[in-house]
Amino acid sequence: MSTTSSRRRSRRGRASPNPSEDGAVVASYPSPMVALRPILRRTLRHTLVGRARDTGQPEAGRFTRADADRLLEQTWKRFAELAPGRPRDPTRGARQNVLLAALTLAAFRALLDAGVERGYAIELIGDAAWRLYAWWGRLDTLATAPFGGDPPERLRRRVNLFLPYPFGRPAYQYADRPQPRGRGLDMLRCPIADYMRGNEAADLCVGTWCNLDFALAEMWGGHLERQGTLAGGAPRCDFRFIASPRPIESLRRDEHVGR
Repeated sequence: MSTTSSRRRSRRGRASPNPSEDGAVVASYPSPMVALRPILRRTLRHTLVGRARDTGQPEAGRFTRADADRLLEQTWKRFAELAPGRPRDPTRGARQNVLLAALTLAAFRALLDAGVERGYAIELIGDAAWRLYAWWGRLDTLATAPFGGDPPERLRRRVNLFLPYPFGRPAYQYADRPQPRGRGLDMLRCPIADYMRGNEAADLCVGTWCNLDFALAEMWGGHLERQGTLAGGAPRCDFRFIASPRPIESLRRDEHVGR
């Protein structure tokens, strides 16, 4: 009986280095985030495994699956420390985004603690975040596809679907700007930018959350023109989503024809 129990504990131990400690961490962060745990584990593994641990030192080797799992556990521990102190914005969407920003910061700090150079850590976090962001963007594209329209109208509809949730007022403050070829707006207040700047991570915000908007605009059949961001110190994020004559993915497929 004792031997059997010991074996069971051993098997559980291989799945989680310290089950009791891990359970305490899970219990300490908001319950909606628990559902993200397997998704983030898979995302982090896909992003890290096989990548260089240090781009300037090839002898440092490459990230393994075990590395990714250890970093994820450290991320959750960091997140459990950060989440209780986050600001409570007036809209559910903003609260969700700040919670995700705290998770972004937690993963970033876990990489820094592991000795990853700051700029490279931002690149890795950005790559992982895009895997999740792209899935969200594709849902938006699918939801608006049945309504048709010309390229500017389709792009405008896709941006507008994103705005009420999670980027809705009054937590987010923005002014609409005329843009006949798509959708224009000036973001004047962003809870994510406020949170990141307050935690001395403005460069992380720009390199991840902000820069993902360019790829998202391509996915939606256009491109983004933007001169500055709140996180980067500008007085506004001047979003100008410009429709392309044809979806970017179609143009890319054509580039490979005949090669």
